[in-house]
Amino acid sequence: MLTRSWCSAPVAGILRGGVALLAVLAGCFHPVVREGAPCETTLQCPDPQRCVLGTCSLHDPPPVDATPPPDAAIDAPPPPIDALVLPCGIAGLSCAGGMTTMFSCGGKCWVRCTASVVRETARAACAGWMGALGQIDDATENGCVQAKVAAPTWIGLLQSDTATAPAMGWTWNGVPLMNYTHWVPAEPDDADTIENRQEQCADIGIDGQWDDNACSVPLQFMCERPQP
Repeated sequence: MLTRSWCSAPVAGILRGGVALLAVLAGCFHPVVREGAPCETTLQCPDPQRCVLGTCSLHDPPPVDATPPPDAAIDAPPPPIDALVLPCGIAGLSCAGGMTTMFSCGGKCWVRCTASVVRETARAACAGWMGALGQIDDATENGCVQAKVAAPTWIGLLQSDTATAPAMGWTWNGVPLMNYTHWVPAEPDDADTIENRQEQCADIGIDGQWDDNACSVPLQFMCERPQP
């Protein structure tokens, strides 16, 4: 009996001490969420961690760079070709072996080509020069152009195929804006005063007057475009 009492007393004391220690540890233990745990708000993170970009962290979020990366920069689109104002000159004009003369009328750049070509060839040559067959908007401009005419010359007058009379449907290169005309008396007449689409184009003569003509007739031509 003495042996049992001698053994049981220390063991009981140890047990009681261990229980007490566990109780103390249990009272002091608080689970700590590791850094990097997922979160939605800072309230879900233990102090002093904060919810940064969806995870608990002891570090502040990286500063936001207000300057976009180079590949995010958007360059302004170039202006459309028809918005460009080219310097006045003959470069780019195909004159098919003829002579070219540059001049200004009505605040626009003009070029006369002495090669005789059909109207469609003249139109294409002017387009390649970034211009169009000449458009005359008033008497002053008509007189200026006339001074450069040495033979019947294609200008931008064009008649619509839907016209029902010789004097109807005339435009400047397809745009129906004709506030000024200077036709030869009794012209346009479509050759026989009956509209049957024989003469759908027109030229300017050395006297400055306009005459309707068959588009397939070879003539000199004049191009024009805006100038700086």
